[in-house]
Amino acid sequence: MGVKLFLIRHGQTDGNAQGRYQGSMDTHLTDEGRHQALCAKKYLANVKFSSIYSSNMKRAIETAQIISDGLPHEIKIRENLKEINFGKWEGLKFEEINQKYRSDYQAWLNDPFKSPPTGGESFTDLISRADSEIKKIISENPDGSSVAIITHGGVILALLVSWLKIPPECWRSIIQRQGAINVVVIDRDFPYISSVNYTGHINPVYDDSEDRVIELYSKVKEDR
Repeated sequence: MGVKLFLIRHGQTDGNAQGRYQGSMDTHLTDEGRHQALCAKKYLANVKFSSIYSSNMKRAIETAQIISDGLPHEIKIRENLKEINFGKWEGLKFEEINQKYRSDYQAWLNDPFKSPPTGGESFTDLISRADSEIKKIISENPDGSSVAIITHGGVILALLVSWLKIPPECWRSIIQRQGAINVVVIDRDFPYISSVNYTGHINPVYDDSEDRVIELYSKVKEDR
């Protein structure tokens, strides 16, 4: 049946709560972020993981530590699972980036493959390193195994865009909330995606405040 991947976005940080681009900034979880990680642990309690992997960034490692607590697994740290480097945009809010780096930001919103963040990493490079790491992880785990991968919204988005062959103009169509769980089975290099951006373990009742990032993107993106 292939290898089942549980791609889990880290829990909330102060930067997330404030609507700031973090990228390579090494931030910690908030109390809410730790709660989100604990909810993920409880939701996945019946999954028999063969391995647990994490980005090398603190917010991902802290999330992985909560999820792996009590399990007989050492967290395997992988640098290629780290978040995209946003360059000069890091630490800034959506509106601030759009004011200071409008041309670069609008170009990135329309096509991140051709237009990287100002002084940052291109989406093409992100997809390349993320895809390479996933293939390595799959090679390290036997067929039929389940693997937890705690990483970042940008990394998960890059993988989904690549697997689904989403065109550049629609790359932002997939949202990743903090603590979200995505389930993908890779069988003979083919991705079977059964769950995307699932957060029912955190909020059993729908709360549209979690989708505020859509409103933020809508406000700053200019029509072309």
